[in-house]
Formats: sequence, C-alpha cells, structure tokens
Amino acid sequence: MFSRFALRIALLSFALVQAVPGQAAEIIDDAVAYEKTQVAEQCKTAVYGDDFAAVVDFNNDGLDDAITNLGAVNCDGIDGKLCGSVGCPHNFYVGVAEGGYVFIANADLYGYELKKRYGNLVFEMKANAASCGRDNDEYCIITSRVRGLRFDTISKR
Repeated sequence: MFSRFALRIALLSFALVQAVPGQAAEIIDDAVAYEKTQVAEQCKTAVYGDDFAAVVDFNNDGLDDAITNLGAVNCDGIDGKLCGSVGCPHNFYVGVAEGGYVFIANADLYGYELKKRYGNLVFEMKANAASCGRDNDEYCIITSRVRGLRFDTISKR
C-alpha cells in the first residue's frame, strides 16, 4: 500500500509526464532566479525592469505561479534586445505543492492582462495577427486560462 507521500509523488510524476509529452518536467526551485541565470548567458550586463517578473496564482490552485517578461530586460544597454519582431518572450511557470516551479509555456507577446472571470483568473494576451490566422497589422487578443499545467484557449479575436 502506498503512503500518502508516495502517492502524492506518484500523482505529481504522472501529471508532469502528461503535461510534457515524451519527457518529465524539471522542478525549478526559483523561477525568477532561473530566468536571470538564463539572461546572464545572453547579456554581459542586465538591468531588470519592474515588470520583469510577476508572482501570482494564475491557475487558481492556491499556489504562487510565476511569469517572466524578457522585454523588461535592458541587455547590454539596449532595451528590448531580447525581443523579436513578433513580441517579447514571456515564460510561464506553475508552482507545485512540493515546492518550486514547473515551466509550462513560452509565448512571444506584446503584453498581457490578467482578468477575473467567474471567479477565476484568465489571460488576455496581445500577440501578433498571425497567432489568430490573420496577415494584417492588427494585434490578436488570445484569451486563455490555465488549468493544472496546461493553457486552454477560450477565444482568439
């Protein structure tokens, strides 16, 4: 018979394998420190803006999650150096009960807002038009919620 702790670990392992097909997800102790380490590999000098990292429970499970915005990094004296033509990289991490975070997604965005709908937080992400299957110059707004370790798209406009 499994102990409660062993059962919890087994269930977490199953959830992580399901979230990232073909490989188990790595648990990262501190998502923000991890991101700063990654930035240090690309920039000799990095200055982090106020909106570089947000810690918020975006998947509505009672645990802190983390979002990083590489567009808020001044890299080697250049604002937005880590961004591309379709936005700036945003990385999303979900907090796990055992401690630490699991990386679940990366998206090139022009920004996002967290809004409360029916008691739960959802993302309204501003992306390039191609993300919505268009070829014009208007932004695409993708509304998504996160359940467990997965983004679910609600709408694209």
